[in-house]
Amino acid sequence: MSLLTLKNALAATGLPFAHYAWANDAYERRVDHGVYAEDGANDLYADGIHSEKVIQGTVDYYTRDDSGAPQTTIEAALNTGEIAWYLNSIQFEEDTGFIHYEWIFEV
Repeated sequence: MSLLTLKNALAATGLPFAHYAWANDAYERRVDHGVYAEDGANDLYADGIHSEKVIQGTVDYYTRDDSGAPQTTIEAALNTGEIAWYLNSIQFEEDTGFIHYEWIFEV
């Protein structure tokens, strides 16, 4: 299990995702999109060494679809791999009109 597991699970959704950054141009900033990024570790230490390495990060998805379909699709994909995750927040971004979903993951 690795970050590649997460990348493949998100790619299988058919939704647009990027690693770390999105929006090269004005058009891309207006379409539904997702971003995933590592932001730390939650390693298991034993006998003074890292016995298990765990990468922790976030998956963010920005959409104007308020049906819940993107959330359901992404969560189903996260359940297919050996990915620990939880939904951290759902926010409305007033400046862009996007609904912003944020999941915390560990692989």
